[in-house]
Amino acid sequence: MSKWIQLTCILFFWISGVIFYPASAKDNELPSLGDATSGFISLQQERVLGQSWLRSLRRQVKTFHDPLTYNYLTSLVYRLAPNSELTERRLTLVIVDSPTMNAFAVPGGVMGVNSGLFIHSGAEQEFASVVAHEIAHLSQRHYARSLERQQKAAPLALAGLLASVIIAATTGSDAGIAALAGTQALSIQSQLSYSRQNEQEADRIGIKTLYESDMDPKAMPAMFERMLRESRLYGNRPPEYLSTHPVTESRISDSMNRAEQFPTKDYIEDLEFYLIKSRVTLHFSETNSSAINHFKSLTDQGNTFNRVANQYGLAISYNKAKKPNKAEKLIDDLLQQYPDRIIFIIAKADTLKRQGKIDKSINLLRKHLSRNPGNYALSWNLSNQLAERNDIQDTREAESLLLNLTRNFPNEPTIWYTLAELNGIAGNIVQLHRSRAEFFYLIGEIDDALLQLQQALKKSQGKTQITATIQQRIDDLYRAKKGINF
Repeated sequence: MSKWIQLTCILFFWISGVIFYPASAKDNELPSLGDATSGFISLQQERVLGQSWLRSLRRQVKTFHDPLTYNYLTSLVYRLAPNSELTERRLTLVIVDSPTMNAFAVPGGVMGVNSGLFIHSGAEQEFASVVAHEIAHLSQRHYARSLERQQKAAPLALAGLLASVIIAATTGSDAGIAALAGTQALSIQSQLSYSRQNEQEADRIGIKTLYESDMDPKAMPAMFERMLRESRLYGNRPPEYLSTHPVTESRISDSMNRAEQFPTKDYIEDLEFYLIKSRVTLHFSETNSSAINHFKSLTDQGNTFNRVANQYGLAISYNKAKKPNKAEKLIDDLLQQYPDRIIFIIAKADTLKRQGKIDKSINLLRKHLSRNPGNYALSWNLSNQLAERNDIQDTREAESLLLNLTRNFPNEPTIWYTLAELNGIAGNIVQLHRSRAEFFYLIGEIDDALLQLQQALKKSQGKTQITATIQQRIDDLYRAKKGINF
């Protein structure tokens, strides 16, 4: 069987070093193969696979939409990436709304973490070590190398495998794990040694990336030790990340030996990590009262960053519990120390709004957005507050803010969904259908997206430039529909 026929018969899918086998694809569904890096699968093909997989992921699991968290993760990734071996740096980031510990890297530059990874990391350096490890998987193109190694494997087509893999790999759901365990899709023994080889290589390169990014290489073995302790608590049901990234004493020892080869330096932690960790902790708290009690108990504990983060966590917990007067002093104290930190500005604006001072809140956000043009978190919060005032001028301003965000963050479904709502209120019906189309496309509902674009096309007749743009988008989506879809 030729290499081309084998590839069109079987599609290997890799997540963080483990290889999965979804259903077969037809010849005309695949981009051309071959580039300077790999003679078997091209970077362009990996990108098509990754984006298609991401749309399917969004359709099947809940993602964590928090611009402050997204901005932090983006900043960290682009601190690490230039010091990695990654040559293709067009990355798409996604955060899964799950308290479990997980991270994944998918061919085509898709990287994701569970929001729970913030909770399970003891320090920023440990969190960064997981991100550096996943970047290393991408830089070494482990997916393409695994595919080439397996080109003589028998074709496998298993209905329903992808759904169980996505669920198991992201949320740790019992249903997903059971479905995966019940299949005969993987020959575990034949893959195990190569998976370990990938993991060792990702460890080695990730440690080097940390050091060259002025982050602590010893954070990786420290994170492994933390994972190993947690795995013992879980017994026979470890988090999905520990299933796909097995941690052993020998792996910890090997990573420590590698890390100790680098000179010792002073490493600077970023306060933002600890503030985001507080946000995530509140998000997963069972009740507002339990969150308040948690942060109260920690207010005077730990180093300066931990104390500041716990004070912030307590303030936003009071806000969420509809006690803004208690939050106000805490936030004002933080702003005395850090007057221009955006995460505190947004907390202050939220406090003002909850006190019924929405005009002051909006003016505060406008002031800081003028100093930080296009900032995702400020734009998002300002647009939401403007929309709440039910004034047509405010609605149009909010609509404009979100439209600007779609240019900088075109792959964020929540922005498009919210923009569609505002388009409808503002009476912008053509844009309403176009925004809905982008939302449906990004969550993998291409037929629904096409229906929305057809509606937009009908309502824009006579506007030549707009109709041409919509028709081009329809053509794009038909090509995507004919392509690889999981």
